[in-house]
Amino acid sequence: MDNPPLHGVRVLELATGIAGPYAGRLLTMLGATVAKVQPPAGDPARRASVDDRPCEGLSPLYIHLNACKHLVSTPHDEQQLYDLVSSVDIVLDDRLRTELTASRLLEIAHATGALVVSLTPFGVDGGLVSRIEHDVLVQARSGLIGIQGDPGSDPLRLPGWQAQYQAGATGAVGALAALRLPGAQHLDVSWLAALLTANELHLADGIVSGVRRRSVGPFPTTAFPGGALPCSDGFVVPGSFREIDWQVQAALYGMPELLDDERFASRSSRAVNRDELWALIRPWYAQQTKQEIFDLALETPWTVGKVISGTEALTDPHLAARGFLGPVHTPGGVQTVPLRPFRGPGLPVQPQRIADAPIDGQEFDESAIDGKRTAIERPPLSGLRLLEVTTAWAGPFVGNLLGSLGMDVVKFEGLPPFDGYRVMRLHPDSEPAHWHHFHEDNRWFEVSAVHNAVNRNKRGAVMNLANPSGREVFLELARNADVVLCNFTASVLPQLGIGFDDLVAVNPRIIVVRMPAFGTEGPYSHAAGYGTVVEGMGGFGARFGYEQEGARISDLYWPDPVAGIHAALAVMTGIERRDRTGAGCEFDVSHMEAMWCALGEGIVAASQNGVDLKRMGNIEPGMTRSGFVKGADGRFVAFVLADTEKGASVDSLVAGSLDVEASALADQLRAAGAQAEVVLEVPDVLADPRLAERFEVVVHPVTGPIRHIRSPFVIDGVPTTTHRHAPLFDQDTDTLLTEAGIPSERVGELRAQGVVGGTLPAPAVYGL
Repeated sequence: MDNPPLHGVRVLELATGIAGPYAGRLLTMLGATVAKVQPPAGDPARRASVDDRPCEGLSPLYIHLNACKHLVSTPHDEQQLYDLVSSVDIVLDDRLRTELTASRLLEIAHATGALVVSLTPFGVDGGLVSRIEHDVLVQARSGLIGIQGDPGSDPLRLPGWQAQYQAGATGAVGALAALRLPGAQHLDVSWLAALLTANELHLADGIVSGVRRRSVGPFPTTAFPGGALPCSDGFVVPGSFREIDWQVQAALYGMPELLDDERFASRSSRAVNRDELWALIRPWYAQQTKQEIFDLALETPWTVGKVISGTEALTDPHLAARGFLGPVHTPGGVQTVPLRPFRGPGLPVQPQRIADAPIDGQEFDESAIDGKRTAIERPPLSGLRLLEVTTAWAGPFVGNLLGSLGMDVVKFEGLPPFDGYRVMRLHPDSEPAHWHHFHEDNRWFEVSAVHNAVNRNKRGAVMNLANPSGREVFLELARNADVVLCNFTASVLPQLGIGFDDLVAVNPRIIVVRMPAFGTEGPYSHAAGYGTVVEGMGGFGARFGYEQEGARISDLYWPDPVAGIHAALAVMTGIERRDRTGAGCEFDVSHMEAMWCALGEGIVAASQNGVDLKRMGNIEPGMTRSGFVKGADGRFVAFVLADTEKGASVDSLVAGSLDVEASALADQLRAAGAQAEVVLEVPDVLADPRLAERFEVVVHPVTGPIRHIRSPFVIDGVPTTTHRHAPLFDQDTDTLLTEAGIPSERVGELRAQGVVGGTLPAPAVYGL
């Protein structure tokens, strides 16, 4: 059996809680050796509540985050710290600058050649310490949750601790990447920066449109039927983005007349008339179980998700067939955890255990990282090329992120179909009025705010991969590439003749990362999936929403950035493995499984006692007081309070909140002993001076200068920046083919034959 991909990588984990330990857990899942140092009282996650029930024994959160790690004793002096740091490649830390300076960790790491990765709420100089319960404060400042919820009601926080999970995954990606950045010593990844990147669609739309959005309620406005719809025994999440989705639905409902009804003729009209449509189709849903609806969808092109919980995930046939879940040995017995973030050679790592007494009768394993780290030659990122055969967001997320760190990313499109995000507008009024003249010609395809945001840092090529000559040209480009990334359904690359076997035949060192919604194998692998559908299938919908709800789906496309950051980790993992073995490999990244990794405590809790986590709404587990409170100006404040003795003071402020504006109310709550943040909406994020350094201006040849969110990485105090604006259609095709050694005469022939290149017509030709 292969060694796991990160065999030989050593990590020292000084961080506690969630973000740093999740970065460490991902690295252990992939075969790295992680030595964990806990404070004298232990990692706070050991006894962390995951819902409103008391935690008995090790917390499900701790078990999920810390399997396969080795516990080492706390260094008592600088020499012991030096010895630990000198033996590892990466140090994960979650302290602020003052503590880092006092510990001399950065100096020691610089002297020994280790990379320090800081994972804190607002950055090492951001002032807020890393505590599990601070997740909602970061969500509040990010603008991510400002309009989640029902009109007139409290906003809704994302379930669990999504800021910390996303930051942890981002830190793991950044750590493997920074090992290849010459001279890099300190990587700073804040939870906030990770969330801002994960909110890029809405930030991009807000920058361009300048419109303040309203809370959308339980049904996403972009594609109805959508959201978590009740059926006879639970909830399902219909996908309605494609015309074929709507056509199949009308047939299954037994209502073909819906296709001729002007009220429901388009996505936009169905969104406007969604209450009338729901009244018509609700009886059909009420008569079906969620499994019956899901099975119907699997037999048709219609995309549907069922809302599944932790207990249901334990018996889900798709997760079982893919080997995603497995046993972990703990002091309380054998429990179930996610075993790996994606499928690949040498995975999952075995055995899975929690390094905690009385396992093996010993708590500390001082030999885990004895001796010097393994020396390895790592080519710089700037010399590596990724060929991106993707669309929408999850796939392009990867190229945008890694391109910001210097990787040469080439985005491929066809004619047709070109990338659908070129026509993507989150709302009917997403473009400013003075851009309406772009509708007159093909420049309209170059100004989509979301397309231009998520496709920065890339070159662009247009190629008909279904044409045999197009396939040949792509394989020629792959000959000198390092990675091929695809986020289409599982059958696409093999059907095009550019699957792993085809690619490795021309380039034995190629790394292939495929990331369909449900992975490339398993009972659901042939099904397409949108972000809303994956929220249901990935455990998010079962925990998101108000306490009284049974399920809810956001309008954030949240699984896209979650799957995107895990796919970026697959890319960096494959490169690391190749440097050791010289051989290429393929990774299979499932959006559904990536979501369960970010909600994994629900899996462990279900395996412990056979029941699901209780729906917490906006309440933070284990806190004396928490939630949202509205100020006199109509804005909300998120707050958490751990100190029981100060509960009465906070209650008094909450009771009188409508007399105080939100900003002043947040100050008063802090003075009373709570932690608090005003809940920002997208326009507030863009105007907040505290967040100014998280934005940059990128000049685009059609739109002109536009602000964009920066990449989440700060390296040795310097934020990463955009190297290229999003490519215009067919911008770099000829250059790339010429670089591959294809003569210009042949390029001209390929153009004339429609194999490469092309020009998009005016939008009216496509009925846009």
